[in-house]
Amino acid sequence: MAKKKYDETDEDFIVSVRWLDGYFESFRARQIRISETLIWLRLKNHKNRNIPLKNVRWYSVYPESHEEVSGNSSHK
Repeated sequence: MAKKKYDETDEDFIVSVRWLDGYFESFRARQIRISETLIWLRLKNHKNRNIPLKNVRWYSVYPESHEEVSGNSSHK
């Protein structure tokens, strides 16, 4: 199957967050917006989640915006 550029209209993103207190959380999101101070997520259950970056040690997003993903469900 041919590789394609992944974008927010495709399937889910997996967002992992390590909070300053050491707690680790993962979210499955349909849309993501990242600003200087906030990560906004539209979760799979259609609820919104706001994550203030001042409380976050690190975060990661899979797939990354530039990442090529083969197939429709390779990251599930």
